[in-house]
Amino acid sequence: MTESRKAEVESVTAPKRSSLLAELKRRNVIRMAGLYLVGAWLATQVAGTVLPIFGAPDWMARAVVILLAIGFIPTLVISWIFELTPQGLRREDAVAERRAGYAGVDRRMRRGSGAADVQQESAHATRRLDRAIIIVLLVALVYFAVDKFFLAPQFGGATKSDAAKVATSSSRDLIAVLPFRNRSASSGDEYFVEGIHDDLLTQLSKIAGFKVISRTSMMHYVDSKLSIPEIAQELGAAVVLEGAVQRSGDQVRVNVQLIDGSTDVHLWAEIYDRALNTETLFEIQADIARAIASAMKLVLSSAEASTLASGSTHNLQAYEAFLQGKLLAALDRATPERIRDAIQQFDRALALDPQFADAWSRKARAQLTSYWYGYGDSSSRDAAIVSMEQARRLAPEAIETWLAQAYVYYWGSRDYGRAEATLASIIGRSPELAEAWYARGLVARRDGRFNDSIKALRHSLDLDPLNTDIMLELSNTMLSLGLDEEAAPLYARLAELGQDANMFSAESELMRGKVEAAWAAVNGPNEFYASLPFQIAIASRDPQRIQRALSSELWPERLRQVPDYPETYALAEAEGLLVMGKVKEGNQRLAEIKARLDKLENPYPGGWSSSGGYFYFPCQLPGLMGDLAGVRAAEKDYFENAPKDAWADASRRLALAIAFARAGDSARALHHLDAVMQMVGPFGYASISILPGLDSLREEPRFVAMKAAYERWKAERKSTVEKG
Repeated sequence: MTESRKAEVESVTAPKRSSLLAELKRRNVIRMAGLYLVGAWLATQVAGTVLPIFGAPDWMARAVVILLAIGFIPTLVISWIFELTPQGLRREDAVAERRAGYAGVDRRMRRGSGAADVQQESAHATRRLDRAIIIVLLVALVYFAVDKFFLAPQFGGATKSDAAKVATSSSRDLIAVLPFRNRSASSGDEYFVEGIHDDLLTQLSKIAGFKVISRTSMMHYVDSKLSIPEIAQELGAAVVLEGAVQRSGDQVRVNVQLIDGSTDVHLWAEIYDRALNTETLFEIQADIARAIASAMKLVLSSAEASTLASGSTHNLQAYEAFLQGKLLAALDRATPERIRDAIQQFDRALALDPQFADAWSRKARAQLTSYWYGYGDSSSRDAAIVSMEQARRLAPEAIETWLAQAYVYYWGSRDYGRAEATLASIIGRSPELAEAWYARGLVARRDGRFNDSIKALRHSLDLDPLNTDIMLELSNTMLSLGLDEEAAPLYARLAELGQDANMFSAESELMRGKVEAAWAAVNGPNEFYASLPFQIAIASRDPQRIQRALSSELWPERLRQVPDYPETYALAEAEGLLVMGKVKEGNQRLAEIKARLDKLENPYPGGWSSSGGYFYFPCQLPGLMGDLAGVRAAEKDYFENAPKDAWADASRRLALAIAFARAGDSARALHHLDAVMQMVGPFGYASISILPGLDSLREEPRFVAMKAAYERWKAERKSTVEKG
């Protein structure tokens, strides 16, 4: 091809390549695209800040983004079709026709006529769009400056200036952190948001001077319609923190606001747009802690701030598994499946980060829960000790490690003195840690210090006022000691909170010796105390009830197998046959049970553990068989090997009393009954008076004296209540 030919081709194709871009520029489409994008960014930023302040639902912010995205293409189409003129929006083809009308007119005429007008109109439109872009950019810059250098300091200033009002206008000093809202597009991120909220509460509660209401209490306010002051009033909180989390790929946005519980004044607010990693999340926790400390006029030490910011792992996947494990291991929702899944999540976290000390601590506690609740055997306890030692090696001074150690002493070895000492050290560092006070109350109860137990549980409830687990333990402690009137308000509160617990439950009525009322309260299997319907049935001595209590309706197959107590259901069947008068058949079942146990190296792996009260103790089989020598051997084992447990000791001594009564040694049976009455007081007679295993003692003078003491106690209690 000749040079002249190439030049000719290029002269034709070059305008074609540039014509589209030139036309886009001429029609101001590119300018409009820039203006729209800057304006859309500004609108989303303002919406993200303003909408939460007015309590707008999460979908509104998402709707703003979606609508702006949808509007982008139509805006560009409109800018192509129409042109902005001094006379307003006009179709581009109409303006083009005006330009074309001057194409054949003499240049001198076009200079002073309509052609100039058209050019001026186009230039005018361009200048207006340029001005609009400049204005929007300036507004965006002003917004950024105000948000960064004015609003944030203003919130901080308000925090400092209003903190005195918060402290003096109310005696309330609790910190409430409402459940965070999930603003992520995926509902699968719910666990992540819930876990972030839970871990924030855990970390804040360890700070000296912070009285943080636990997750158990705060979850009652998920999707609550109550105002912030109403929530604060219910909880006795001085300040309320609310927030939302939005996760998108490897980015996270956390929006938090600290609000005065009395006045509803916003004391501090911040929006964090960060890369999603553990450093970001722990830094946000530290920021929140500093803001709360400022608002509450508390001192956050540099060590505490540094611990919050550094966190306990740098592996995000390990941290997410840890969060899931914590949620699954919550005691107020414990089931065998949840505890098993929790341990698996902690194992996943530790596989990703073997140096994750907090994961070792929480795994130890989940393994202890499995052992203590009877979900697993003693190997769970042994594994928990190994996990706790790993935590102690990695973080010997961490509160999580100390809590795990306290539970190893408490649940693992029943060393209540060392458990109390460890918990006292934790409370010395974090005086308002409700979890530590709760554990302290349970340890005191096992140690026989019932008044100390009630005081510690009350203090824990003061710090965590809607924690139903604390309410249940406190009310059950009072009820077991015959303090019905003191327990009544707690049961009423539990009912208000939707808990299936009341003063007139089947177990409570059985404890009062009211068999008919207890049976009437049976409404299905008891997940925690599987043999309860059977215990009520044999107290009634009604064969039909006994048979029903042993049926799958009230005692399903899944609740009959317990690792450390494999003969629980078989023993109940045998006792039921004896009570129904089917002695030969009952004795045959007992012989079969004994034959199975005799083959085992350790026939009673549960020993004299407190959980035996729900299953069986080593004295019960020989007692049912009338084997006095076997009962005496079991008694000797009890005195030599039973761990100290004042709370469970009443049930152990009662089991020995029944075994001796059945084996024919009334004196020894009454000796153990006297010990029971000394532990629980005259009220204890109500429950023992209905047991068929003690029928042979009813005419004994000492048994009659117990009844008389109970009647006097009832009269005194009635008089005290009427006077007060």
